[in-house]
Amino acid sequence: MAWRRASMLAALVLVAAATCADAGESYGASMFTVTGTVLCQDCTKNWNAYAYNAKPIAGSVVAVTCLDEHTGRTVIHRTDTTDEEGVFKVEVPYAHDGGSCRLDPAHCLVRLVRSGDKGCAVLTNFNGGTTGEKPYRPSRVSPTEVAYSAGPYYATFTQCDVDGDDKSCS
Repeated sequence: MAWRRASMLAALVLVAAATCADAGESYGASMFTVTGTVLCQDCTKNWNAYAYNAKPIAGSVVAVTCLDEHTGRTVIHRTDTTDEEGVFKVEVPYAHDGGSCRLDPAHCLVRLVRSGDKGCAVLTNFNGGTTGEKPYRPSRVSPTEVAYSAGPYYATFTQCDVDGDDKSCS
């Protein structure tokens, strides 16, 4: 009986956390962080190697562009370059326009701008890599930090790029 109460309490805590996470709140932090990875997929390998053994791409550029929810204009544009493990970390302030306006991360897009590997430079739209992905639920929250996860984003080789594969109906 005690385990039922504990599991019910845990479920209520998870629902409350998810509800708060969807509210786009800053939780007292002055900025939020978007982190993720950029990887190279080699389609010339067998399927398992292609699907599971993507290699990190150092020197890739990832951007976070945030729009004003009323005017639709860009108010913040930040970029970061991936490290040797393909990891990026973009920090974005919640305040803009001299601190008079608060930014909602749901009005931002995270996207892959450029690959750091000239041989693996065809950007894919997996996880919204080229069209953009909106941060929608924090992966980590503390009084000083709100972090969102994005990606992973992928690039591939030119011989893997199929003409017209981005025009599917799905």
